[in-house]
Amino acid sequence: METATTTMPDFITKYLPYTEGEYIELKSIMKDITNHIPNDRMGWIWGNHNKILSTTEPQPCSCGSAAAHWIRAAETIRNFIIKVESQS
Repeated sequence: METATTTMPDFITKYLPYTEGEYIELKSIMKDITNHIPNDRMGWIWGNHNKILSTTEPQPCSCGSAAAHWIRAAETIRNFIIKVESQS
């Protein structure tokens, strides 16, 4: 007996865990974030970091001693964007 395998088309899986529209927004916002994460984007950065990694890490404070966590979060998002773009 054969079992059916379900695979999602590439255009759907390419951006997971995002839709194409969400990915475009992610990429657009991240191009403007370089050395400084604006206070009004901290929750957004951390939420997307967790979404990409499928984790629920608590958000660190915004003080200088937490800089390594914020750098890691931004790099997670940038690396995700690089991965998606390399599939194009």
